Amino acid sequence: MTTYNYKAVDNSGKDKSGVIQAESPRSARQLLRDKGLIVAHIQAEKEDREKKGTFNFKKTISSLELSLITRQFAILLNSGLSIESSLNALIEQLESPDQKTVFMGVKSEVLSGRPLAASLRMFPKVFPPVYCSLINAGEQSGSLARVMTKLADHSDRTRELTSKIMMALLYPVIVSIVAVVMIVALLVFVVPQVVKVFEASKQELPILTKIMISTSNGLREYGWIIILAIIVLIFTIARLLKKESFKVKFHRKLLTIPVAGKLLINVDVARFTHILALLLASGVPMIAALEAGRDTVSNYMMKKAIDNSIKAVQEGVPLAIAMSRENAFPPVVIHLIASGEKSGNLDHLLEQAGTHQELELSHRSQLLTGILEPALILIMGGVVLLIVIAIMLPILNMNKMVG
Repeated sequence: MTTYNYKAVDNSGKDKSGVIQAESPRSARQLLRDKGLIVAHIQAEKEDREKKGTFNFKKTISSLELSLITRQFAILLNSGLSIESSLNALIEQLESPDQKTVFMGVKSEVLSGRPLAASLRMFPKVFPPVYCSLINAGEQSGSLARVMTKLADHSDRTRELTSKIMMALLYPVIVSIVAVVMIVALLVFVVPQVVKVFEASKQELPILTKIMISTSNGLREYGWIIILAIIVLIFTIARLLKKESFKVKFHRKLLTIPVAGKLLINVDVARFTHILALLLASGVPMIAALEAGRDTVSNYMMKKAIDNSIKAVQEGVPLAIAMSRENAFPPVVIHLIASGEKSGNLDHLLEQAGTHQELELSHRSQLLTGILEPALILIMGGVVLLIVIAIMLPILNMNKMVG
């Protein structure tokens, strides 16, 4: 089966475009004619395979869209439809041509005899490894629909977790940007106009006013150098982060930031424990589940800790002991994992550990926002007040001289 892009006109004269799968261009034209379309142009979709045999597709599906598609897929499978019929229904509902192409490619691989998980792995830029591992576990256990439902729930929870962080940081970032813009605007545009009055009076200016004028002159004359230096600094840090030694130091420093460091740990541990619980509950072996869970962690120090834990588990060490050696995971998580290993209910207690980390994340994000909001307002107000005082002091002195 080949995927074709087409442009056509329907019976009402409206332009239509999209993708369709057929054995040949002639078959594709016939299928379109059967739909009441007059074909204007049709061309085979070029699907370049990489050396590993995967399709070189861009990221055409966002996390939200993938979550919704997964939910629809689960509903279709739970209704008793086959994988092929479910894919057909999904393709009909999708509006994006790129997304249609991806799922037509998945369908083509399924029709050629590949399992669904292997077909999804042909599109690594669209479907994450964890996603494919869970689908594979569902196929192996014969409970694909149930696993798909859990996967959709996990996707929703992950997005909710990310949105909590974004909302916690959004307000402080906006206030910081507004504060910097206002202060720079005052120093670059307002202060020079006031300075002309001071120069005309030829009076001795207070030290605070001289500092303000020097800062204003510096920004106007060397502002472009400051901007360039910031760009160079960002570029340099980005380059250095590609080196493992610097990356380890940088990520270690991130975890030591007051309040924010604990917040980052909560996010990574919540992701890791939730996905590990989901994988183990779906029947994925421990080592494979740990490796998939590691890929959901963003901090490099946490990744290294999980890597070391995996090596220890492979040598026969219990997971709780292996993780406790790394001194990177909260004690409550270690205790819950130890209890889960003893009781044989590890997946459930891992889920509880993830929920606990989410609660801590919520509390810490509220604390961080509560600290940053007034602090930023006070800093901005303090700087503006200093500028106002620096402007008013010479004016008050001028009034005294006149009096």
